[in-house]
Amino acid sequence: MTLPLLGSFVFGNSLRAYFICLLTIVIGGLIVWVADKTLIRGLKRLATRTTSTFDDFFFVTVEKFLLPALYVLAIYLGVRELSLNHAVARLLQAAVAILLAIQSVRFLSGIARKLLERYMLRRAESPEAAELEMRSVRGILVFVNIVGWVMASILVMDNLGIKVSTFVAGLGIGGIAIALAAQAVLGDLFSYFVIFFDRPFQVGHSIKVGNFQGEVESIGIKTTRLRSVSGETIVMSNKYLTDNQVQNFRLLQRRRALLTFDIDYATPEAKLREVPALIAAVVNGLPQATLERAHLRSFEDAGLRFEVVFFVEAADYGVYMDHIQEFNFQIKEALEARGIALAYTARLLRMLPGDAPR
Repeated sequence: MTLPLLGSFVFGNSLRAYFICLLTIVIGGLIVWVADKTLIRGLKRLATRTTSTFDDFFFVTVEKFLLPALYVLAIYLGVRELSLNHAVARLLQAAVAILLAIQSVRFLSGIARKLLERYMLRRAESPEAAELEMRSVRGILVFVNIVGWVMASILVMDNLGIKVSTFVAGLGIGGIAIALAAQAVLGDLFSYFVIFFDRPFQVGHSIKVGNFQGEVESIGIKTTRLRSVSGETIVMSNKYLTDNQVQNFRLLQRRRALLTFDIDYATPEAKLREVPALIAAVVNGLPQATLERAHLRSFEDAGLRFEVVFFVEAADYGVYMDHIQEFNFQIKEALEARGIALAYTARLLRMLPGDAPR
């Protein structure tokens, strides 16, 4: 049995339609509210007990962007039960579709940014290095946002009944034309992604590429900037970096020193046999040196050549050179104390009678 009053029409819609519209809005809003107060709040409380900050950020982002969109969707589903003017209905549909698209893109953009931050924190050597790296990954965020907004625009137009097949085909043809016209730029862009995910170096690392050496200041979409040891900025394309061998000195933990010196042929064999022990004593006396080997390597024109290899347990080049200098001082002093002479190349200049100075 139906109430006669529900069959009454107001502004082109029956009271029954208004009642169903209101009931849909109330039930939909109630479902979203209950989900927020119970499920979302409960999950947020659980997230506070974890060490990760991503789950906290995720639920805050859901409350900020998705819940308002769900309330709007509940209102829209209720209003759809009413018979509206075609223009008003299309306008309402367009407004809701645009609002949902904006909120969805903002939600996904926030999640993508947080995931990038987590990735950088895991890969970076320190929080300070991660902050520097985040400045260089803005290009990825820009790319993600552009893709997100383009996809959202296409979906909104398709939802509004606009034929997007021609638009998509135009994008494809335009993309091919742009790719052919900007091969160098796209090559640098893809190289940027290679550098970002493969991580051959990071901001703050000291690297050498070809004849260029410096500290990485920033990694952009097209170029990477180095600060050279002499102070100037070196700007090089990302494709050049991925196409060439990169030496990363930041990961260097020890440096290898290979030194040679010659002993006079007139030195007795007994004293020659003392030389490796002298070398070992000198190297072991250095604060950060580890001896690998010391040998009489070969017979040269100038003298008997000894070769010594040791490692300096430090990445700093200045410390490395200090050890080499101290080794040279001490080995010369030790050889002189035992009467062992270093050899040198001697040249004999013969002058013929006709070449005498006039």
